Amino acid sequence: MELSIITVNYHHSHLLRDSLESVNLTVKEIQFEVIVVDNSFKDEGLESVLNQFPETRLIDNSTNLGFACANNQGAEVAKGDFLLFINPDTIIKEGAIEAMLEHLRSDPSVGIIGPKVLNPNGTIQYSCRKFPTIWSGLFNRYSLMTRLFPNNRYSRDYLMSDYDHSWTRSVDWVSGCCMMIPAPIFKKINGFDENYFLFIEDIDLCQAMKKEGYLVNYFPSAQIFHKISSSNARINPQTIIKRHKGMIYYYKKHNETNFLAQWAVSSLIMARCFFQLIFNIVK
Repeated sequence: MELSIITVNYHHSHLLRDSLESVNLTVKEIQFEVIVVDNSFKDEGLESVLNQFPETRLIDNSTNLGFACANNQGAEVAKGDFLLFINPDTIIKEGAIEAMLEHLRSDPSVGIIGPKVLNPNGTIQYSCRKFPTIWSGLFNRYSLMTRLFPNNRYSRDYLMSDYDHSWTRSVDWVSGCCMMIPAPIFKKINGFDENYFLFIEDIDLCQAMKKEGYLVNYFPSAQIFHKISSSNARINPQTIIKRHKGMIYYYKKHNETNFLAQWAVSSLIMARCFFQLIFNIVK
């Protein structure tokens, strides 16, 4: 088996159908399998999707185990030499998967590859970025500071928005909405850190990959569409809280600082979380 495609579903069967259809329509020269890990417990539309794609393998969790854990479950049973992790709200463009696979095969120094990610209207999503810092965290695209200062240099630098996204290059990290990894290397770095429930796990995985001496490549020759919710839409408060808990864990894991510094950073992150929760209520 050449490739295992793993996708985690959480009440997104209405989007998953189109994603799986794009895979089956565009992948022609590769022997592959599709593994769906369902964290929904009861997604009423999922059975219909699986009936349309009967060769899909299902891991049906009785509770939501989180994105990182669910992806690891899929990788554990995968038979492919390479693993492709995709979100259920992605649409694969013609030739994308074959191009990514060929790139990894041709360069064993590359541990992770991510495609060019587009919004449904064809505009670019900034899917390759620099590792986060305290400043880039404060000026995250959803933060109050970024809303007050939308063109600040910290956001531009973190998002690499001034970078020409038409060229292949080594980057700090690529989005977990679509990334391909050789299966032995994924196993070598122990997969996703399951201390992250949702968000940050893709950044952490790329950190682990680089520490093992592998490159993380942004590869715009392969392209996908990714449907994400509008920044004006109200977000589930638990999602905001879990995201910020992940930020605190990430900082403590990857920065050797004293207790006072860790307390100060954690306080800043929790303050950011508080203001985002307030803004989420009033918008």
